[in-house]
Amino acid sequence: MEFHPSESLSQLQKVDTEMLKNIVDIFDQHGIRYFLIAGSLLGAVRHKGFIPWDDDLDIGVPRPDYEKFMSHKDEWLTEHYLAKNYQSDSDYKYYITRVYDKRVKVKELRGIDTDVTYASLDLFPIDGTPNNKLQRELFINKILFYRMLASLANYSNIDQHRSRGSLEKSFIFIMRFLHTEKWLDKNKMYKHIDNLLKKQNYENSLYVGSLMGAYREKEIFKKSFIGNRLQYQFDDFNVYGPKDYNGYLEHMYGNYMKLPTMEQIKEKKHFEIITEERE
Repeated sequence: MEFHPSESLSQLQKVDTEMLKNIVDIFDQHGIRYFLIAGSLLGAVRHKGFIPWDDDLDIGVPRPDYEKFMSHKDEWLTEHYLAKNYQSDSDYKYYITRVYDKRVKVKELRGIDTDVTYASLDLFPIDGTPNNKLQRELFINKILFYRMLASLANYSNIDQHRSRGSLEKSFIFIMRFLHTEKWLDKNKMYKHIDNLLKKQNYENSLYVGSLMGAYREKEIFKKSFIGNRLQYQFDDFNVYGPKDYNGYLEHMYGNYMKLPTMEQIKEKKHFEIITEERE
């Protein structure tokens, strides 16, 4: 099976790959621990780069290192890059941090609105969770509850193309008519979530992850998967990922080496390049 990405997807992957190379260089220079997560790690392991039909990159950063980077981002990033989250921009839609390449404009295709922004990669703070199983389940459900409220406060940004169960689809459809964006404040919800997550001790936790990721509770995994990290080839350079990539990827995807059929493959269409203003 051979998949041939569209010209637009190939352009975006090339830009994002260059961003990844530059950002991990900055992390390495300043001692910031990081590792590829989700589909980005799967791409490195299975394809030695992007999953051919994917269009975004996800990096996990342990909470202590994440906070260190955020406090120094303006001095560490080159003039072409900009890191934003809800704390630095009240109009920003997401909880996680995005690093943008200001030289490359893209159209964001998720949600109801279509926004013009820049090519980007996502930084996910990786937080600890309670070691007691019951307390961990209660903690996870509490975060997911506030995450739901934050999504309703940001209704126009809900990904309408994402695969969901019929109950969840019905709930989202009904909420459309309640105009939740008018009476819920997403930034208050994000701040509350942030405070809850920061109370957990990453270093002492047995299970860690990012509950604000696309897979929600599935994003919580054994911290032992990370270990001392290993380097993986991504295009023409190396990046860090969890030492036990097999344990992590099986947890996330099951039989992750099995390729989908051509009928099952659909190019991700989160972004589309508008102009490329490179020097």
